[in-house]
Amino acid sequence: MKNQTHNGWTNYPTWKINLEMIDDLDTDHWTDFIEDNRGSDMLVYNLGQEIREYVEEKFYSECVTEKDLVYQYALAFIADVNWREIADHVLDTYKENYWCDNCGTRVDERYQSNYCSSECAREDELLATHPKG
Repeated sequence: MKNQTHNGWTNYPTWKINLEMIDDLDTDHWTDFIEDNRGSDMLVYNLGQEIREYVEEKFYSECVTEKDLVYQYALAFIADVNWREIADHVLDTYKENYWCDNCGTRVDERYQSNYCSSECAREDELLATHPKG
């Protein structure tokens, strides 16, 4: 089967798995893994493998045995998934919600009035008041 982009994703399997199994998960699901591997050159790749294992386990838990035909079809379907693309998406969302844009320190989105430093507060104020365009 020829891979064709689908809704801005690499292909239909990547879009479908992200939509149905990953996008509904709160990024908090990946917090420990992301924070434990933060700074690693392999973070995106390893997160992609972690996501792949999560999806395979979900499929396996829904099937009776590894010989189950449905399980085999599911594995065949996900063989074309671009796990790195999904990992990039998860990591971008996580960074947007939890990492300070100015210094990269992990911050909790529930406490947006608390900045990492006065420099971060000034940067946020500058960005908020800067004319758009």
